[in-house]
Amino acid sequence: MDAKRPFSGHVRSRKTSRAVRIGEVLSRVFITIGGIGTILAVALVGCFLIYVVWPLFQGATVKEAGQFAVKMPAAGPLLTGVDDNQQLGWSILSNGTLQVFRLDTGGILEQRDLFPGLALTACSAPSRDPDIAFGFKDGTVRLGKIRFASRFLDPKEVPESLRELPVDQVAEFDQGLVTRTPEGQWRAQKINVELDEPIKPTEPGAIQLIDMSVTSDGLAVSLLTVDGKLRTNSVIEHKNLINGVIRKELSGGELVLPKRAGKGPPDYLLISGVGDNVYLVWQDGHLVRVSTQDLENPRVVEEMELLSDGTKVTALQFQIGKTTLLVGNSSGRVRAWFRIKPDGAGTGDGAVLAAGHELAGPQAPVISLATSSRTRMMAAGYGDGRVRLYYVTSEKLLAETWTERGQPVQGLVLTPKDDGLLARTSAGIWHWQLDPGYPEITFKALFLPVWYEGYEKPTHVWQSSSGSDAFESKFGLWPLVFGTLKATFYSLLLGVPLALLAAVYTSEYLHARTRAIVKPTIELMASLPSVVLGFLAALVMAPFVEKYLPAILISILTIPSAFLLGAYVWQLLPEKLGLRLAGKRFLFICVALPLGVAAAAAIGPYFERFLFRGDLMGWLAGDTNTPGGSTTGWMLLMLPLAILGTAVLQAQVVNPWLRRKTAGWQRASSASADLAKFLAASGLVIGSAWGMGALLNSLGFDPRGSFMGTYVQRNALIVGFMMGFAIIPIIYTIAEDALSSVPEHLRSASLGCGATQWQTARRIIIPTAMSGLFSATMIGLGRAVGETMIVLMAAGNTPVLELNIFNGFRSLSANIAVELPEAVRNSSHYRTLFLAALVLFSMTFLVNTVAEAIRQRFRKRAFQL
Repeated sequence: MDAKRPFSGHVRSRKTSRAVRIGEVLSRVFITIGGIGTILAVALVGCFLIYVVWPLFQGATVKEAGQFAVKMPAAGPLLTGVDDNQQLGWSILSNGTLQVFRLDTGGILEQRDLFPGLALTACSAPSRDPDIAFGFKDGTVRLGKIRFASRFLDPKEVPESLRELPVDQVAEFDQGLVTRTPEGQWRAQKINVELDEPIKPTEPGAIQLIDMSVTSDGLAVSLLTVDGKLRTNSVIEHKNLINGVIRKELSGGELVLPKRAGKGPPDYLLISGVGDNVYLVWQDGHLVRVSTQDLENPRVVEEMELLSDGTKVTALQFQIGKTTLLVGNSSGRVRAWFRIKPDGAGTGDGAVLAAGHELAGPQAPVISLATSSRTRMMAAGYGDGRVRLYYVTSEKLLAETWTERGQPVQGLVLTPKDDGLLARTSAGIWHWQLDPGYPEITFKALFLPVWYEGYEKPTHVWQSSSGSDAFESKFGLWPLVFGTLKATFYSLLLGVPLALLAAVYTSEYLHARTRAIVKPTIELMASLPSVVLGFLAALVMAPFVEKYLPAILISILTIPSAFLLGAYVWQLLPEKLGLRLAGKRFLFICVALPLGVAAAAAIGPYFERFLFRGDLMGWLAGDTNTPGGSTTGWMLLMLPLAILGTAVLQAQVVNPWLRRKTAGWQRASSASADLAKFLAASGLVIGSAWGMGALLNSLGFDPRGSFMGTYVQRNALIVGFMMGFAIIPIIYTIAEDALSSVPEHLRSASLGCGATQWQTARRIIIPTAMSGLFSATMIGLGRAVGETMIVLMAAGNTPVLELNIFNGFRSLSANIAVELPEAVRNSSHYRTLFLAALVLFSMTFLVNTVAEAIRQRFRKRAFQL
């Protein structure tokens, strides 16, 4: 048996070494797979975001679908329409004839005279509605509707020749078209024209120009007669209770236009979308704007020149909503004008027309314009046969194509779905299939100020939806980026100092038994779900802070002062008593917090009463003007600068002098001198902050509008409190571990050389653990940047660009959480939300990369120690 023992031990040793080697190989493989898998997972997230976002920046595509000739007068049609499926088109010719034609061959399906015996002189139709208005030489006005009517045919109605019609093929049927659907049904489509009874004029006069708008109150019609009278009307309906016949009439007022020397009547008349303004434009660029808010008494409120370079107006068209006026001139430029209301406008209604956008074109006159019925996209046809497609708000050239070179583009039509474009020249009609892509998205629109319709100046705006069909989506990401940075800044401002100071105190001053209780307790705070914290912030903390705001602002001074004052008073204790109570110092520190809170609660009401006349909220909103209010506001903002300046003064001047002076003093005398120094420094901080505030106030600067302003219940202050509370546990834990892992011999050597605990912590421990402290801060930063629920519930969720700590904001993550479930898949809104996620991903990646480089530098310095 004894002879076998060495052999069996050798076998066990070989088996053990083999198991160890297998374990090492397996661990190396799994660790490698895990590391590479993590890197690939992060990279794939970035690649997926780029994949979804990339189509946003692709251009439009235009593909020619056909070219055909349609017989019509040389003057061309007055109005043209196209159906959603790009199969059927109609035109109203200058002689009052309705012409219905196919878009694939140009074949005429129907041609009829709508107004036999009447001389048509003007007509108009809003771009989105079937309503249409006609004016005649005898002054008669006639209203109606032109619609595309679709219906599914009963099999018995289908002629024998059409029963074998291939799927998706088109054939002529009943002055329209019929299509065989994939389900085997026959869908017929034709043009329906509904004309109301003529509205006779109150006095004779041929109608030269007419326009109409569909408003919330009904139809608004404006017309200009050859004798220079502008008539502004609303359409009144009278229903005969006996036979149910509806009779319409025009009700309103008139204005005699002043004659321009050497100029004839206006060449264009357009009425705004809500019917409150009428625009009269001459070819030389002169514009007269007439306010029709009072229909009975229209009045001229503005006259201006649209052109200043001697060119002529060659095309005029409203965009969707009939607010932005597109003006094309003989030099090839298109300008977009809309009303704004700046201070000191000097017009009759306080509004002026402003040229918000200019689209540079080729050196050929703009002959025709066409606008989209869905977006701010427009097409311009030029005198050289060129057609360009623009998105007006972003001033983006989407595509360019040609008809017949050298032939002016006499007319343009964008199809209702923005998926087709028709252009007419004297040689015929060109038809293109169109894919505009995402025209509203450009880097400029996303990250730079954009001048939106009705805004006084270019600005950053995020507004993705509205209740109006004419609404323009605004996808400015900068307010969301700003909100993310604002939330991060205020949360770190509160959380980082508290967490790091708590970590230093726990590591260097707290007794081991107490630390074993305190540290796990703080770490348990991290287990609170962010949705619970957001709920508490919105429903508990926000109303509380609003009610006791003066006391909370004063607590910024009283709570730190209570801790510092307690530390200086502790030094006055007799040495033996201080040593006896050293183990219970943490309990005395805990007493300082309620004392600071009590002091703030006591001082707060007097602070508001004497400095803000008892209405701090009113002062913040600008309703109350108090001389001391602005000074106090500036004082609160200048406190950090005053504290920093006083600390530098103490470190460089006061402390060296005081050390020399108190070198031979007793402990009690030195402690008294320290207390006197603290009280003097506190007075200097408050006095210097107040002095800087008074100086800024005397120079006319107001703190409201910068870091202060109107108080909103859910604001950055609330988010700072609660998000700071959320990030404290993780920063504290990592920082305390980093401080505790500093080798004990460094701490012992410093204390052995006579350094105090604070000197040891400040000069030895903290520099050595700096890489860990920095990592803790960066992890807290990452938590703050990506936080969603607290920001969503406590920040008001308003995408505004304000530094005001008392106002709300919207962050990237909160915006994605709110809007992504409602975004239409693959729409501009949907892909822009993924772009927001990519921006957030890039921000955190960049910050973490820089942070890692800095951390490595701190590690090298710590290694040298």
